[in-house]
Amino acid sequence: MSATTKLAISSLLCLGLSPRAFAWTAAEPQLPRLDQSSWQQSLDQVPQHTREETGRQATEEWPYGPLKTRGRDIVNNRGEVVTWTGANWPMNDETTLPEGIEFNSVGSILSQVASVGFNFVRMGYAFEMVDQIYDREGQDVSLELSMIMGLGLENGTRVTQEVLKHNPNWTTTTTRFEIWADVVQKAYNKGIFIHPDLHVGRAMWCCSHTDGNAWFDDLYFSTCQWHRALAYIATWARRFPNIVSMSLRNELRESWNRTDLYYNWETLVGNMTAGADTIHNANPDLLITWSGMQYDEDLSALTSVGKNILTAPCYKCTAIVDRARRDPVYFDLDSYPWGKDKLVWELHLYNTSEDVDTGTCDIIKAGLYRNGFNALGIDAPVAGCDLTGDCPPAQRLTPVILSEFGQTPEDDSIYTNELLNCIRSFTTQNRVSWAMWSLAGYFRVRQGIQGFVDPKGMFNTTFNGWHDASVVEKWWKPWVSAMNGTKKY
Repeated sequence: MSATTKLAISSLLCLGLSPRAFAWTAAEPQLPRLDQSSWQQSLDQVPQHTREETGRQATEEWPYGPLKTRGRDIVNNRGEVVTWTGANWPMNDETTLPEGIEFNSVGSILSQVASVGFNFVRMGYAFEMVDQIYDREGQDVSLELSMIMGLGLENGTRVTQEVLKHNPNWTTTTTRFEIWADVVQKAYNKGIFIHPDLHVGRAMWCCSHTDGNAWFDDLYFSTCQWHRALAYIATWARRFPNIVSMSLRNELRESWNRTDLYYNWETLVGNMTAGADTIHNANPDLLITWSGMQYDEDLSALTSVGKNILTAPCYKCTAIVDRARRDPVYFDLDSYPWGKDKLVWELHLYNTSEDVDTGTCDIIKAGLYRNGFNALGIDAPVAGCDLTGDCPPAQRLTPVILSEFGQTPEDDSIYTNELLNCIRSFTTQNRVSWAMWSLAGYFRVRQGIQGFVDPKGMFNTTFNGWHDASVVEKWWKPWVSAMNGTKKY
């Protein structure tokens, strides 16, 4: 048994799970108490057929779930291809609640999102939310307590009252998962998919090598608690027809806090397949998105033909010293129950990348192809691939989405940005689902600063309009329209 396998097994034994090769079965998670009237009211608003004992989603109306994969595509139960175009709505800061709800109602925020044509919102959360429910014997944390824990007594109390002013159907005791349920239901009414993204372990801004959330069993990323959170969210998601997918985790990267964590393809596969088992056992209807190495920029060892994960190239990875003496290991999606029709790859790309060249569009497209988009079965981009000489074909057709990219100020500079223009061309030409980063023009707390203004956010600082309305009209809306994304109405 390899050291990596031992590490993965010991991590899961603390959950009381039984190892079986690279697959484990998670125990049924404890859900929040359902005797609170506001929680029950939010459930009552969801069509009855979505609350079956089995958790199986109904199939006779939008979004015609459960969704599955078919070759390179995501399809609904009618066989129609589903294409997502959308944005990230962060809720992973220290308050663990969606940004902007102190300035505008959830309904109004989502109406503006829908007005762009977006049909997909990726919501990054911290699994600390779930830890605290278990610590409190099944009781979720209230709105007011969440704000106070994140902002302090004075500011937390003030911001709570501002939230209630704009969302009067909530109270100070409305819980975080009740609020999230309200968001999901309102998104359903507007034809928007909600994608829970396990962004961090400990609630904070993401991401760096030193934030304690970088890799499995980093300072604030217990593998045991990760599995518990995945099972919890997957089970909770059964209630909502527009939650058809969820992520395993966001932006994997080398930890600089711990040097004993084996950052390499082998450890990635061991942990991520176990995490996918956990989600699939809790909710087999869900699509599962799997992110790559080095801030989710690289999936090449898993998507490309003939890559031995013991020896495949891997930026800043831990060496496997006995790799020459071991039999080659090739990742086979089809050997897992969720691998046949539930797995979706996800990648990110920013112009701040340490190792991916974003200087010209030819090079960008070659990098996207090499790092995982070859799984779509598209032709290798000749101009860039002639330069890199590194564009292997895919071992299997699998959907790939671009779930974060940018990050450019929402102003006129967007029109001449090489990376964004290239991504727009690439996604439109190849019908690649995407989610821009991010909606938030303001964070209530970020990197220790309360009231952090982000000019790269799509919304203005009060979430009642766009940072630059002309950019939305001239850039985002035409791009969304060209994608011909899936619509409810």
